[in-house]
Amino acid sequence: MNFAPFLFAALIWPILLRADEWADLRAQYQMVTVAGGFGALSGDLNPNEWNNAEAQDALNAELSEPHFAMEDINGRIFVADKNAHAIRRIDPDGTIHTVAGMNLNEIPGGISNAGFNGDGPARQRLLDGPQIAYVMPDGSFYIGDSLNRRIRYVDLAGNMATIINDTDILSRGLWVRRDRQLIYYCTIEGTVSRLRRWTPAGGVVTVATNFGEAGNIDVDAAGNIYVSDRTLMGVYRVPPNYGGGAMTDALRVAGVGNQITTDSNAASNGQMATSVGMRGARGVAFHPLGGYFVATHRGGDVWYVDTAGRAWMFVQGDNGNTHLPGSAPVPTAGLVMSEPRSVSVGISGNVLIACNDSGYIRIVRNIAPKVVAPAWLPSSNTPAGAGLQWQSTPGKWYYLECSTDLGSSSWQPLAWLAGTGAATSFTDTGSTTASRSFYRLREFRGWPN
Repeated sequence: MNFAPFLFAALIWPILLRADEWADLRAQYQMVTVAGGFGALSGDLNPNEWNNAEAQDALNAELSEPHFAMEDINGRIFVADKNAHAIRRIDPDGTIHTVAGMNLNEIPGGISNAGFNGDGPARQRLLDGPQIAYVMPDGSFYIGDSLNRRIRYVDLAGNMATIINDTDILSRGLWVRRDRQLIYYCTIEGTVSRLRRWTPAGGVVTVATNFGEAGNIDVDAAGNIYVSDRTLMGVYRVPPNYGGGAMTDALRVAGVGNQITTDSNAASNGQMATSVGMRGARGVAFHPLGGYFVATHRGGDVWYVDTAGRAWMFVQGDNGNTHLPGSAPVPTAGLVMSEPRSVSVGISGNVLIACNDSGYIRIVRNIAPKVVAPAWLPSSNTPAGAGLQWQSTPGKWYYLECSTDLGSSSWQPLAWLAGTGAATSFTDTGSTTASRSFYRLREFRGWPN
């Protein structure tokens, strides 16, 4: 057997407090461009129905008010195509594919493609207004199936299962820890919006209530939950042990709060984020430098809030129908987009922005990922399989793949494991097969998740 483990270049930044964090961030990003969608119409009246672009160029796909986009470790972008009631995947080759939900022209009799018909093969299951697709590094994903009031999981074989069935409508927030043992999500019913937590042992409990309209969620290194709120005009940091009580303005860390007409521009760069108007704050996502991005629905912008709590304009938009179909340098000096619904940061550092109006998925690619190489330790063959070991770091995660050769397209996922701060071990029980000739290890950012 050709047992030749070798190391793949890692995609991670050290989490350091730098002298000029904003300058470091700017060095990583140059252009905002379009990864999918073509903007057939503009404005809130855009029907944005799916235009039978299956397996075609994603730039020719008519997306239906997409609300969230997120990357896996292989650079595939998963899109919650809300009003078409489907989850799409944009592959690195630029093609787009439906991975959950049913397209209208595929349903016998032409019945509605929104609804619920149980669990099973994801391409044969109905969704109803999905607002988020939260992607695990290996490409499996969770769906915030909003009007079905469910959180659903799609595995690597393409099978869908319900994980949580809530009595409330699901809002736009969903976050899943990499070990899958902790989920945060948001709901809204009438005028009450809540942040909830799920664990296998404890089930569902309410962490905080009295949000206006809770949006996206991310979690910092200390376990605090950051929740964007569209109607309260800010981002709120909720301790994990908050206890289910009413959320207060004392938790606000960005935006000026419930001041509907307040919206700031790049002239506010460097000011404390709590004094910067972020009208309709809707998306939040951490960056490995330690700060986080905020997408504002009504402002149409994406801000970066650094570790000192200062705000910087990253991509500028408006509340009209501004939709640049091409690319623009970042930080942008002019209006690029309108009504972003979310922002996310991929494992490679790419920033993804889902724009509801005209159905654009925008991407700001990271051009300067730093490389860290975890050390392989001596490995062995045993009767149980190949014994692999490497020196790991607490808080970081490792993605193990196997292959029959060293070709770029032959690698298959094997495992992903958390670092322990010592020798991390894995026994590949399938190592006697031809598919286990070579191994590679990717180390990727440990937090945020």
